[in-house]
Amino acid sequence: MARRVRDKEGEHVLVLNRKAGPSPAKPKSRRVEHIELDVAYYSRQGSAWKAEWSLHDFVDCPGLDSAAEFFIPNVGITDLNGDGKAEVTIPYKLFCGGGVDSYTVKVILREGTLKLAIRGDSLVKLPGQESFGGEHQYDKTLLAPTYALYKQHMDKVWDAVSIDVRK
Repeated sequence: MARRVRDKEGEHVLVLNRKAGPSPAKPKSRRVEHIELDVAYYSRQGSAWKAEWSLHDFVDCPGLDSAAEFFIPNVGITDLNGDGKAEVTIPYKLFCGGGVDSYTVKVILREGTLKLAIRGDSLVKLPGQESFGGEHQYDKTLLAPTYALYKQHMDKVWDAVSIDVRK
């Protein structure tokens, strides 16, 4: 997925990529056990594009179930503080395990060099059983009053992506 972004600093491109295949530990396996998620944010510099920042995360789960996905409908470009600079919000999940387990959820917000995050586990809801998981932690910086608007926005994204209802 790619998305064009314009702000007071110019033109940018956000690129999200997912690559899946066998684990490097078992390269001949036919199972998807290694999944990489990559994000890159480029800025136009004259006629060229320059990488401004990137994000890389992955799971490697030989012999186990694995998943790694961006929550594409919840990827967002905002200007919450009205400074004319785009903020980019990227939520995604990672999973490595078997059975009924929570998956790891991350909501990352970038504004230039500033990186803020909420990290934790999905809240698993099973019919007729008590829910489990759902714990999460904030980057210490995100708790500063300066970033209250960002935290409020990221909490809404967290609430939208972290609930895992199973049938």
